[in-house]
Amino acid sequence: MELPFTTLPAPHWHRVDAEFVPTRCPRAHCAARSGQGFAFQRAGVYQRAGDLRVVRRFRCLVCGSRFSSQCFRVDYRLRKPWLPLAVFQGLVAKTTLRQISRSLGCKLDTVLYHLRLVGQRGHALHAAFLARCKESRGGLSGTFQLDELETFEQNRRLCPLTVPVLVHAETWFVVHASTGTLPARGKLGPFDRIRKERYEKAHGKRLNQSKKATTECVVALREALGERARFTLQTDQKSTYPGIFRRTFGGSVLHQWVNSKERRDRKNLLFTINNTFAQARDGMSRLVRRNWGHSKLERNLRWHLGAWILWRNYAREITCASLNVSAASATGVTTR
Repeated sequence: MELPFTTLPAPHWHRVDAEFVPTRCPRAHCAARSGQGFAFQRAGVYQRAGDLRVVRRFRCLVCGSRFSSQCFRVDYRLRKPWLPLAVFQGLVAKTTLRQISRSLGCKLDTVLYHLRLVGQRGHALHAAFLARCKESRGGLSGTFQLDELETFEQNRRLCPLTVPVLVHAETWFVVHASTGTLPARGKLGPFDRIRKERYEKAHGKRLNQSKKATTECVVALREALGERARFTLQTDQKSTYPGIFRRTFGGSVLHQWVNSKERRDRKNLLFTINNTFAQARDGMSRLVRRNWGHSKLERNLRWHLGAWILWRNYAREITCASLNVSAASATGVTTR
């Protein structure tokens, strides 16, 4: 079977490497990392054996160590540098980890490693874009919607999870998403009660982390808002939301809510967040209903969310009709 990405490209200058200017030394022991000024000089180039790409070298004038632009890339020290992009494309296309490993001809552990790599980089890039937007453009403003999606890990009745998501109502821009555990459901059958006792003996009683995860989303919004930004929060009528908003923003927040039992059509106040949840379930295999594709660990679900947020905000168009307009560019976080 011929696998994808089996032919190496011709040697070429990569745009990022050709224009790359290091802002710090990657060595942890370098004095420049502790506040001393950083200075460097160019030290030639080399050709990577994995994909024959030409990479720039540098020398730190503070500690004297040598490094390259490759030290700052997501595929640093990877034998197959094409795998992160291939795994990322599978993660946002509702492909399970096992199917990704079959398609790419690699082990399941390799795909799991790249899930963590892509997810962590997705969270870091998203945070960097928001910080740059606040510094250069004054931060976010407008109307935002918050709601919680419910899923599970391992077992639907014994190990439910909550996934609070906060989005910009006009542009579908996902400001933040988090995860948290929920207690086991009530009215369990005899067999499920036995399994619950075994689980609690091994891992302890599951806590309700809904308030903690929701607060994390609201705090992320507070950090991304401009100093004098006017904003509105729209949610359902969950009783814990007003208290979280008061503790985070004080009394300076306009809160609108709607009954969660109202029909979820385009006329619904929370149409944007409801549609975002539908897109997330359509694009992430971990959010499917009960089958072997559901999330086995909350930690992996958090990494998967990092990859999906990167795709939804910065790579995908807002809708199929709005070509070349991403949620990030429409919100003003990026220029394209």
